[in-house]
Amino acid sequence: MKKNWFWRFLYKLHRYTGLFSALILIMLAVTGIALNHTEDLELDSQMVQSPTLLDWYNIKPSHKLKSFSTKDHWLTKVDQQLYFDHTLLSKNIKDLLGTVATNDFIVVALKDSLLLLSLQGELIEQTTFESIQNIGLGFQQNIVIKSNNSHFISQDGLISWDSYPKNNLVTWSNASAAPQTLSQNINHQFRSSILPIERVILDIHSGRFFGYFGVIIVDISGVFLIILALSGCAVWLKHKFRGLKRHK
Repeated sequence: MKKNWFWRFLYKLHRYTGLFSALILIMLAVTGIALNHTEDLELDSQMVQSPTLLDWYNIKPSHKLKSFSTKDHWLTKVDQQLYFDHTLLSKNIKDLLGTVATNDFIVVALKDSLLLLSLQGELIEQTTFESIQNIGLGFQQNIVIKSNNSHFISQDGLISWDSYPKNNLVTWSNASAAPQTLSQNINHQFRSSILPIERVILDIHSGRFFGYFGVIIVDISGVFLIILALSGCAVWLKHKFRGLKRHK
């Protein structure tokens, strides 16, 4: 009687651990197959766009936008990304110090370089200029740079620079708040460029997507798989020995 009770218990244990483990195995199989084809599916380069998922990962909109206006356009820095209006211009800048526009082009001052843009925001060239502090417009709309507390002016489209007296009039570029719709759009683009889909699938695969308890559930399912394998072997051996006895 006790022997029959043990085998009934083993059958039920095998059945229910199998059902529970099957759900986890399906999740692991689907995510595992996807991860095996990361390059083919471009999971490492495609970013999560869903605001719900971004909130789940606590990726919030940035409040540290730094913007400068020039004519009809805005230059905005968020983290290390630089935007021309709504368009991403660069992903790796140290600081945005100002921007000015002439009738022919737009100049953006970074910490150690100048970006020369067309009036439509296309990058024409980037030139080095050490220790920039500010940028502005001097007489006849010529570009003036403040560097190491000295002023320099270019009258030939950034090709050459001459000293510029400090007491001469300069209209310096000053940061200002961008329009709310522009800031919201840039923030959405910024948030949507942080989290790759591959990371989400990896977290689902390991259970970390669901937090601490998700990892525990995956660990428990691993234990259940061991129980499932052992109980399955025990049931198989039982029937195997029973069959051998019948043939004797």
